[in-house]
Amino acid sequence: MWVMIFAVLLGMSFIIFSVYYVNKLFVNRTKDLLVKFILLVFASLVAVFIVDKVIAFKINLLSDTQNDQLFDLIKTLVISIFSYYFGTNNKNNKDGEADQ
Repeated sequence: MWVMIFAVLLGMSFIIFSVYYVNKLFVNRTKDLLVKFILLVFASLVAVFIVDKVIAFKINLLSDTQNDQLFDLIKTLVISIFSYYFGTNNKNNKDGEADQ
């Protein structure tokens, strides 16, 4: 019983810490509210995926189809976030070169 309570608290604290860390990391860099929201959702999903794989170990919190769908969603979000990040950096670099 105590092991289960400890595992749940550990999983919840890991999810909360990862969301807090990602929010703190990007709070001043990103002005767009939608991007902040997507980053927080991404951090939450990755934390749930890690908790399912590491902390729950032999207990499947997610079914196999949910696990596959969550992995595909995380993969899609990673691609979207990187494309947005590199797209805005590329645009800023081109604007900076045009101003000089």
